[in-house]
Amino acid sequence: MKDLLRHLILSLFFGGLLLSPPPAFAASSPAPSLWAHMAPHPDYPIEWWYMTGYLTTGEKIRQGFQATFFRMTNRSSSSQDKGPWSPREIFGFHGAVSDLDRKTFLSTERERRGFSRSVLAQKDPFSVRIGRNRLDLPKSSATLALIFRVGNQSFNLNLTPLSPPVWHAARKKFFTGPSPKDWAYYYSYPLVMITGTVTTVDADGAQKTRTVHGQCWFDHEWMIHSMAKDQIGWIWVWAWNKKNTRGLMLYQMLDRGVRLSPFHRATVLERREGDLLVTRTRNVRLLGGKNGRCLDLSRIAFLVGDNTVVRIHPEIDRQLLTGAVSYWEGAARITLGPPSSPESGDGYLEVTGLGTLRDKALCRDKH
Repeated sequence: MKDLLRHLILSLFFGGLLLSPPPAFAASSPAPSLWAHMAPHPDYPIEWWYMTGYLTTGEKIRQGFQATFFRMTNRSSSSQDKGPWSPREIFGFHGAVSDLDRKTFLSTERERRGFSRSVLAQKDPFSVRIGRNRLDLPKSSATLALIFRVGNQSFNLNLTPLSPPVWHAARKKFFTGPSPKDWAYYYSYPLVMITGTVTTVDADGAQKTRTVHGQCWFDHEWMIHSMAKDQIGWIWVWAWNKKNTRGLMLYQMLDRGVRLSPFHRATVLERREGDLLVTRTRNVRLLGGKNGRCLDLSRIAFLVGDNTVVRIHPEIDRQLLTGAVSYWEGAARITLGPPSSPESGDGYLEVTGLGTLRDKALCRDKH
């Protein structure tokens, strides 16, 4: 069963399961709350709720973290998958912690079939659960509750967004490939404030609980498949400057042979007197870091629009999650802005499709 779950995670997460188009998303439906579109979308075979961000304790210890919940539907028509024990819905959780002071990285992965109340995604009240890892929105609340565990650390966090969600395409369909099916509904809460606790259990059983605060970037995405047939992965980045007045999200799809796909996009954000100004652009160009079938993680730079340069510097050399799928997901120092006056800040870098780490380069083997 474990091998079957891993196969499904691999094929659905990065392989792109091709299905007939589901019903259109009701974009005009009323928004009942700030977290209006959090509910699962069971008509779509792939969906994820994605959080990456930073936490600081009272002792000024800084951590980067990732917590991701996946929901995947198995709709294969083969007779092999029609038995009474074949999974109809698979849930996954990926968690990671980057200790920015000790320069260490820990990650975890869980895959489970939908089962009773311990593994599920429900609409009202919203909840996604994979064992002890869960994401809950109590009724009439503006605070999302996130509970997860990585290694000997347990996180109990409250998430409150500072703005309504930002859709990354004006008409909500975010195209990532050439086919009419190569799109996703994709929005973010780009600036989410966090309070909560982290409990650490030492080898001798002693526990220590620390209060933490911080911020994260929250993504929610649902789709028919994750990539076009000739694509292998993507580069994705979010960043905010130190004052949280300028931020962005950008992505660059990768084709076979680690070629840069013509599909790329950025969302640029500016906070002015309480307002969030959103600019979407397809004018994104990789300036540095690519070397054949490898990506030098210490030299990645993008040009967004005509005058915004984004440079990414990973905080830790090795922030590679390994499991059913290997991919890079890690905390990074960022500079962004005009070349003459860049601003420093924090962000996260994700690279999929390149699973081999060689020194500071992420590569894809020819086979």
